Amino acid sequence: MQMTQTQKRQFFEEGYLIVRGAIPKLMVEQARKAINHHMGSHAMVIGHNKGLSDQPAVTDLFNKTPLWGLCESVVGEGKLSRPQSGNTRLRFPQEEERFRVRGHLDLGGKLRDGLLSRNFTLLVVTLVQDVPRPYMGNFCFWPGSHQAFEHAFQQDPNYVETTKANRRLPDVELPHGPVQFTGQAGDAIICHHQMYHDGAPNNSPDIRYAVIFRPRHVDATENSTDAMVDIWREFEGLKDVKEEAMAV
Repeated sequence: MQMTQTQKRQFFEEGYLIVRGAIPKLMVEQARKAINHHMGSHAMVIGHNKGLSDQPAVTDLFNKTPLWGLCESVVGEGKLSRPQSGNTRLRFPQEEERFRVRGHLDLGGKLRDGLLSRNFTLLVVTLVQDVPRPYMGNFCFWPGSHQAFEHAFQQDPNYVETTKANRRLPDVELPHGPVQFTGQAGDAIICHHQMYHDGAPNNSPDIRYAVIFRPRHVDATENSTDAMVDIWREFEGLKDVKEEAMAV
Protein backbone atom coordinates (compact mmCIF):
# COMPACT_ATOMS: atom_id res chain seq x y z
CA MET A 1 0.00 0.00 0.00
CA GLN A 2 1.20 3.51 -0.84
CA MET A 3 0.14 6.93 0.33
CA THR A 4 -2.22 8.72 -2.02
CA GLN A 5 -1.32 12.20 -3.27
CA THR A 6 -3.81 13.66 -0.81
CA GLN A 7 -2.17 11.78 2.06
CA LYS A 8 1.28 12.84 0.89
CA ARG A 9 0.24 16.48 0.82
CA GLN A 10 -1.14 16.21 4.35
CA PHE A 11 2.03 14.54 5.57
CA PHE A 12 4.14 17.24 3.89
CA GLU A 13 2.13 20.10 5.37
CA GLU A 14 1.18 18.71 8.79
CA GLY A 15 3.95 16.16 9.38
CA TYR A 16 1.71 13.19 10.18
CA LEU A 17 -0.79 10.69 8.84
CA ILE A 18 -3.27 8.69 10.94
CA VAL A 19 -4.03 5.22 9.56
CA ARG A 20 -7.18 3.65 10.95
CA GLY A 21 -7.29 -0.14 11.08
CA ALA A 22 -3.70 -0.45 9.89
CA ILE A 23 -3.12 -3.66 11.85
CA PRO A 24 -5.45 -6.71 11.81
CA LYS A 25 -7.15 -7.61 15.09
CA LEU A 26 -5.40 -10.99 15.37
CA MET A 27 -1.94 -9.40 15.08
CA VAL A 28 -2.86 -6.80 17.70
CA GLU A 29 -4.00 -9.50 20.10
CA GLN A 30 -0.83 -11.55 19.54
CA ALA A 31 1.29 -8.50 20.30
CA ARG A 32 -0.66 -7.67 23.45
CA LYS A 33 -0.39 -11.28 24.60
CA ALA A 34 3.39 -11.22 24.07
CA ILE A 35 3.67 -7.96 26.03
CA ASN A 36 1.55 -9.22 28.92
CA HIS A 37 3.44 -12.52 29.05
CA HIS A 38 6.75 -10.67 29.18
CA MET A 39 5.46 -8.25 31.82
CA GLY A 40 4.47 -11.20 34.00
CA SER A 41 8.08 -12.24 34.52
CA HIS A 42 10.26 -9.26 33.56
CA ALA A 43 10.62 -5.64 34.57
CA MET A 44 9.48 -3.51 31.64
CA VAL A 45 11.85 -0.68 30.70
CA ILE A 46 11.55 2.31 28.37
CA GLY A 47 13.35 1.28 25.22
CA HIS A 48 14.52 -2.16 24.21
CA ASN A 49 13.12 -5.04 26.25
CA LYS A 50 15.30 -8.08 25.61
CA GLY A 51 13.23 -11.08 24.62
CA LEU A 52 10.24 -8.94 23.61
CA SER A 53 11.25 -6.08 21.34
CA ASP A 54 12.48 -8.34 18.52
CA GLN A 55 9.69 -10.93 18.74
CA PRO A 56 7.79 -11.37 15.44
CA ALA A 57 4.54 -10.65 17.31
CA VAL A 58 5.94 -7.16 17.91
CA THR A 59 7.98 -6.41 14.77
CA ASP A 60 5.24 -7.74 12.46
CA LEU A 61 3.01 -4.87 13.57
CA PHE A 62 5.06 -2.71 11.21
CA ASN A 63 6.99 -5.01 8.90
CA LYS A 64 4.05 -7.16 7.81
CA THR A 65 1.24 -4.61 7.66
CA PRO A 66 0.39 -1.75 5.27
CA LEU A 67 2.46 0.58 7.46
CA TRP A 68 5.65 -0.62 5.78
CA GLY A 69 4.44 0.24 2.28
CA LEU A 70 2.98 3.57 3.36
CA CYS A 71 6.31 4.62 4.86
CA GLU A 72 8.40 3.34 1.95
CA SER A 73 6.20 5.24 -0.50
CA VAL A 74 7.30 8.58 0.98
CA VAL A 75 10.92 7.69 1.72
CA GLY A 76 11.51 6.01 -1.64
CA GLU A 77 11.55 2.47 -2.95
CA GLY A 78 14.52 0.55 -1.57
CA LYS A 79 15.50 3.49 0.67
CA LEU A 80 13.88 2.35 3.92
CA SER A 81 15.47 -0.10 6.35
CA ARG A 82 13.12 -2.52 8.12
CA PRO A 83 13.10 -2.07 11.91
CA GLN A 84 14.53 -5.07 13.73
CA SER A 85 12.68 -4.24 16.92
CA GLY A 86 9.72 -2.31 18.29
CA ASN A 87 9.71 -0.17 21.40
CA THR A 88 6.86 -1.26 23.70
CA ARG A 89 5.70 1.81 25.59
CA LEU A 90 3.35 1.37 28.52
CA ARG A 91 1.91 4.39 30.30
CA PHE A 92 0.54 3.44 33.69
CA PRO A 93 -2.31 5.18 35.53
CA GLN A 94 -1.29 8.04 37.80
CA GLU A 95 -2.46 8.34 41.38
CA GLU A 96 -3.40 12.00 40.96
CA GLU A 97 -4.92 13.48 37.83
CA ARG A 98 -2.63 15.67 35.75
CA PHE A 99 -3.27 17.56 32.56
CA ARG A 100 0.02 19.17 31.54
CA VAL A 101 1.64 18.00 28.31
CA ARG A 102 5.22 18.89 27.41
CA GLY A 103 6.79 18.21 24.03
CA HIS A 104 10.23 17.21 22.81
CA LEU A 105 12.13 16.05 19.73
CA ASP A 106 13.92 12.71 19.63
CA LEU A 107 17.52 13.91 19.27
CA GLY A 108 19.53 11.15 20.83
CA GLY A 109 17.70 11.30 24.16
CA LYS A 110 20.63 12.97 25.95
CA LEU A 111 20.24 16.64 25.07
CA ARG A 112 20.23 17.41 28.78
CA ASP A 113 23.82 16.11 28.82
CA GLY A 114 24.87 18.22 25.85
CA LEU A 115 24.63 15.35 23.36
CA LEU A 116 22.63 15.43 20.16
CA SER A 117 22.05 13.01 17.28
CA ARG A 118 19.40 12.22 14.68
CA ASN A 119 19.32 8.70 13.27
CA PHE A 120 15.78 7.81 12.22
CA THR A 121 13.40 9.06 9.53
CA LEU A 122 9.87 8.30 10.69
CA LEU A 123 8.17 7.88 14.05
CA VAL A 124 5.36 5.32 13.91
CA VAL A 125 3.10 4.74 16.91
CA THR A 126 0.80 1.69 16.85
CA LEU A 127 -2.04 1.15 19.32
CA VAL A 128 -2.40 -2.36 20.72
CA GLN A 129 -5.21 -1.36 23.08
CA ASP A 130 -8.11 1.05 22.60
CA VAL A 131 -7.41 4.66 23.58
CA PRO A 132 -10.86 6.21 23.08
CA ARG A 133 -10.43 9.56 24.82
CA PRO A 134 -7.77 12.10 25.87
CA TYR A 135 -5.62 11.79 28.98
CA MET A 136 -5.30 8.04 28.78
CA GLY A 137 -1.56 8.23 28.21
CA ASN A 138 -2.16 9.22 24.58
CA PHE A 139 0.61 9.94 22.13
CA CYS A 140 0.54 13.74 21.67
CA PHE A 141 1.82 15.59 18.61
CA TRP A 142 2.00 19.18 17.41
CA PRO A 143 0.92 19.40 13.72
CA GLY A 144 3.25 21.50 11.58
CA SER A 145 6.01 21.53 14.18
CA HIS A 146 8.41 19.73 11.81
CA GLN A 147 8.59 22.77 9.54
CA ALA A 148 8.59 25.26 12.42
CA PHE A 149 11.70 23.66 13.90
CA GLU A 150 13.35 23.39 10.48
CA HIS A 151 12.94 27.14 10.05
CA ALA A 152 14.29 27.82 13.56
CA PHE A 153 17.36 25.66 12.97
CA GLN A 154 17.97 27.29 9.58
CA GLN A 155 18.24 30.70 11.27
CA ASP A 156 21.37 29.59 13.14
CA PRO A 157 24.37 28.35 11.08
CA ASN A 158 25.70 26.70 14.26
CA TYR A 159 22.35 25.15 15.24
CA VAL A 160 23.89 21.85 16.39
CA GLU A 161 26.47 23.42 18.69
CA THR A 162 23.99 26.02 19.95
CA THR A 163 21.42 23.35 20.82
CA LYS A 164 24.03 21.21 22.54
CA ALA A 165 25.46 24.14 24.49
CA ASN A 166 22.03 25.32 25.63
CA ARG A 167 20.95 21.73 26.28
CA ARG A 168 17.49 22.58 25.02
CA LEU A 169 15.63 23.28 21.81
CA PRO A 170 15.28 26.83 20.50
CA ASP A 171 12.16 28.73 21.47
CA VAL A 172 9.71 28.18 18.63
CA GLU A 173 6.22 29.52 18.13
CA LEU A 174 4.39 26.40 17.01
CA PRO A 175 1.54 26.66 14.51
CA HIS A 176 -0.73 24.30 16.42
CA GLY A 177 -1.26 23.09 19.96
CA PRO A 178 -0.91 19.45 21.02
CA VAL A 179 -3.29 16.86 19.59
CA GLN A 180 -3.93 13.65 21.54
CA PHE A 181 -4.03 10.56 19.35
CA THR A 182 -7.17 8.59 20.13
CA GLY A 183 -8.30 5.41 18.45
CA GLN A 184 -8.86 1.69 18.55
CA ALA A 185 -6.37 -1.13 18.79
CA GLY A 186 -4.85 -1.49 15.32
CA ASP A 187 -4.80 2.21 14.53
CA ALA A 188 -1.46 3.91 13.89
CA ILE A 189 0.07 7.31 13.30
CA ILE A 190 3.07 8.00 11.06
CA CYS A 191 5.06 11.14 11.95
CA HIS A 192 8.01 12.99 10.49
CA HIS A 193 11.19 12.59 12.56
CA GLN A 194 11.07 16.28 13.49
CA MET A 195 7.55 16.15 14.91
CA TYR A 196 7.32 17.71 18.37
CA HIS A 197 5.64 15.10 20.56
CA ASP A 198 5.17 13.58 23.99
CA GLY A 199 2.90 11.32 26.01
CA ALA A 200 -0.15 12.68 27.82
CA PRO A 201 -0.78 11.91 31.49
CA ASN A 202 -2.78 8.75 32.07
CA ASN A 203 -5.74 9.67 34.25
CA SER A 204 -7.65 6.50 33.33
CA PRO A 205 -7.74 3.25 35.34
CA ASP A 206 -6.07 1.32 32.49
CA ILE A 207 -2.56 0.85 31.13
CA ARG A 208 -1.95 2.50 27.76
CA TYR A 209 -0.35 -0.04 25.40
CA ALA A 210 1.53 1.12 22.31
CA VAL A 211 4.45 -0.09 20.23
CA ILE A 212 6.69 2.51 18.61
CA PHE A 213 8.85 2.05 15.52
CA ARG A 214 11.53 4.36 14.16
CA PRO A 215 12.22 3.21 10.60
CA ARG A 216 15.20 4.93 9.01
CA HIS A 217 16.44 5.89 5.59
CA VAL A 218 19.44 3.81 4.51
CA ASP A 219 21.57 6.97 4.76
CA ALA A 220 20.09 8.24 8.04
CA THR A 221 23.31 7.81 10.01
CA GLU A 222 25.34 9.59 7.33
CA ASN A 223 22.80 12.42 7.05
CA SER A 224 22.65 12.75 10.83
CA THR A 225 21.81 16.27 12.02
CA ASP A 226 21.90 17.73 8.49
CA ALA A 227 18.30 16.52 8.17
CA MET A 228 17.28 18.96 10.91
CA VAL A 229 17.65 21.88 8.47
CA ASP A 230 16.73 19.89 5.37
CA ILE A 231 13.77 17.89 6.60
CA TRP A 232 12.85 16.38 3.21
CA ARG A 233 16.36 15.08 2.48
CA GLU A 234 15.24 11.50 3.14
CA PHE A 235 11.85 11.69 1.43
CA GLU A 236 12.35 10.91 -2.24
CA GLY A 237 8.69 9.90 -2.50
CA LEU A 238 7.61 13.46 -1.69
CA LYS A 239 9.72 15.15 -4.35
CA ASP A 240 6.72 16.09 -6.51
CA VAL A 241 4.74 17.35 -3.52
CA LYS A 242 7.69 19.49 -2.42
CA GLU A 243 8.07 20.95 -5.91
CA GLU A 244 4.35 21.64 -6.01
CA ALA A 245 4.51 23.47 -2.67
CA MET A 246 7.53 25.54 -3.71
CA ALA A 247 5.79 26.62 -6.92
CA VAL A 248 2.91 28.20 -5.02
